[in-house]
Amino acid sequence: MPLDIDRFIHLRPKLYHLTASSNANRILETGALHSAADLFRQSGLENMIRQRRPDGQWIDCLGDRVHIRDQAPLHAGNIAFQGGWSFERFISQLNGLVFFWPGTAAGPIDYGRRHFQKYANDGALVLELSTRSIFDANPTPGPMFCKYNSGSPRCTGGTGSPRGPETFLGADDYHQTPSSVKEVVFSNTTSLAGCNATTRMLEDFV
Repeated sequence: MPLDIDRFIHLRPKLYHLTASSNANRILETGALHSAADLFRQSGLENMIRQRRPDGQWIDCLGDRVHIRDQAPLHAGNIAFQGGWSFERFISQLNGLVFFWPGTAAGPIDYGRRHFQKYANDGALVLELSTRSIFDANPTPGPMFCKYNSGSPRCTGGTGSPRGPETFLGADDYHQTPSSVKEVVFSNTTSLAGCNATTRMLEDFV
């Protein structure tokens, strides 16, 4: 059965996005979140789209200084690639997405809270949004769903975590329960129009 969007929104009425505090004004002024790939293109750094970032990176983007978060937990040796994909292709996919942790008014799911803990001393901020409002603001192609923490694969019993063309699926193809969703993503530019994004301190959740 396809993912029931209404059930998902009822279970996870909030979405949370982690960003550097220095990025917040630009995000709120433009009313949009941009994927790392978008930001690299705008900065003339297309070569970075297929490269893993072991550390966070500062770039100059259309007159603004923007911080892009690291991909330190992402290791090829922990991945079982599917569909003929390579590590570089998967990195390119990740960089083309805007990521959210689902949750409730109390905060994101445990996966999100653990992720936030890694950046507790980095001066990061969290954007809290209504799940329904951001779904309504981005109907095409709409949200995609992932049952993993996609950027932090782990080996289990010597077998890598699967990654490939089915890592992120639209609601019609996501045949899992709403509670199984670990990440919600959108492609490239994600509009925040009408979403009433609230800026929260990272300390609220760690």
